[in-house]
Amino acid sequence: MPRPASTPRPDSTRATPTERPAQARSAVTREALFQAGLKRFAADGWRTARIRDIVGDAGQGNDSAVNYHFGGRGGLLEDVLRRGVLRMEDERRADLRRWSPSPPDLDEIVRAVVSPLADLLNDDEGRWTLRVIAQVGPLAEIGGAVTTGPVADTALQIQLGILDSTVTARCGQEWARHRVRQMIVMLTAELAARACAPTDKGPAHEAYVADLVDWLAIGLGRPAPR
Repeated sequence: MPRPASTPRPDSTRATPTERPAQARSAVTREALFQAGLKRFAADGWRTARIRDIVGDAGQGNDSAVNYHFGGRGGLLEDVLRRGVLRMEDERRADLRRWSPSPPDLDEIVRAVVSPLADLLNDDEGRWTLRVIAQVGPLAEIGGAVTTGPVADTALQIQLGILDSTVTARCGQEWARHRVRQMIVMLTAELAARACAPTDKGPAHEAYVADLVDWLAIGLGRPAPR
């Protein structure tokens, strides 16, 4: 005797029609908190910005909203950094594909590291992001903090590894890691300063980036001190 067809079980991971509006509202709230937090972190510092101000700027009334959506101040910071890194991912992956037939020289590696980051200067969200990145730039540690967290498993992580290896061949590992860390600190601070400046001041963007790449590459490529 044939068995009756079984009734398909509902997919418990799929939102029901009554749940979808709530999920959409939650996503809107999360994005409003993200944008408010990004601006407050940029202007007031990620450690000192007041959560109450972020919540108020986002049009929310519950001070626990940041904790609910991001797990707290640190989680919001990581989201800001991660989104900034991922904005650059396609361009960085394209550079890595171009390098696959033969290894690039130092100038090209520095350009590939610097240029996508500098291009964040071209819109408001990018400029605010650069001002936040500069606050964590001094914590950079090649082989440690700079290749974990938001940078982990990204094209930027691979590029920094290639940069470290290339500079090591010029001046040894100890000096290479010192210089790459210096580059990150100076680069992030410089871009944050330009992000704060009026957009119509200073050199044109392309010339500014080319000059930035030139002097960073020169500093990285020097032989080790005697």
